[in-house]
Amino acid sequence: MKRRTFLRLAALAIIGIGATFIHRSTAPLGLFTFSRWQARGLKKRFFGAPSIVALGECSNYKEDLLANLRSLWDRSEIPDVQGKRVLIKPNLVDYLENYPVTTAPEMVGAVADLLFELGAREVAVGDGSAFRRETWPIAEANGLAAVLAARGLKFIDLNYDDPQPVPVQDKWLRRSTVFWLPRHVLNSDLIVSLPKLKTHHWAGVSLSLKNLLGVIPGARYGWPKNIIHINGIPQSILGIYQMLPPVISVVDGIIGMEGDGPLFGSPVPHGLLAVGRDPVSVDVTCAQLMGFSIESVLHLKLAAWAGIGQAHRIEIRGVQRERLQRRYQPPPSELKRY
Repeated sequence: MKRRTFLRLAALAIIGIGATFIHRSTAPLGLFTFSRWQARGLKKRFFGAPSIVALGECSNYKEDLLANLRSLWDRSEIPDVQGKRVLIKPNLVDYLENYPVTTAPEMVGAVADLLFELGAREVAVGDGSAFRRETWPIAEANGLAAVLAARGLKFIDLNYDDPQPVPVQDKWLRRSTVFWLPRHVLNSDLIVSLPKLKTHHWAGVSLSLKNLLGVIPGARYGWPKNIIHINGIPQSILGIYQMLPPVISVVDGIIGMEGDGPLFGSPVPHGLLAVGRDPVSVDVTCAQLMGFSIESVLHLKLAAWAGIGQAHRIEIRGVQRERLQRRYQPPPSELKRY
């Protein structure tokens, strides 16, 4: 038997075996779509180009964050932002004093400074809170409002920003042929997902991809973004990500959260910064640095299976991952399900 024939038969066998174990989250896709995406995932795993993730150490928010981010940005080979409109998407899910719930405002300011330094034409900051309070009061409470005012940065409450219809081009967002997303999101040339490194009682971890669910307009889809729970959180994460303009990741893991995240977990002085042009690669790396495997986080497992981003061939630059390895306490009972 020729080598090429053997490889083709082996790939078909793997796809066939995988089809017998269709998870409830992929069953609505149908066998053809399932097989096509699984084949794409296998191709990326074994033959795809490596994705770069730059890791840095930073012990506190008083250090020179701009210098740290500048170095990581260069190492990760982020595309040119000259003349582009950029939306920074921090995590403003809620504010609880003494809990590391939100992205640190110092991180938002440093990323904005770097973008202007690199020639971005326009930089704005936006998010849409979940359900406990409106977004702007959270920004005022955690200090972000003062950071924005000092730089003259525009803030957009994505819960109320003029929603526009976007065709749904895959089957992750089932029951929908169009999805409505905020105008400022769709008009951006680039989105910087700037999450807080956290565990999450429903998603396992809250990182770059999970952070993007904040772009869903609550005024249209309800609170706490009810469409997510109807459709399924892992499926919604992947479906929303694929409809957005290009997304890069900058992770605030200087102080992380373990245990009962995303609100009531315990702080972890991790000292981690991560930057990359592929949010899947960044999130896989950060989850592993928290002590969680791809298999234990369903939306990362599905991304790897479907070839969305690069989950396996990852090139780490900067600080060696061993220096940043920790073991986070998982959220109550969540990770055991997978």
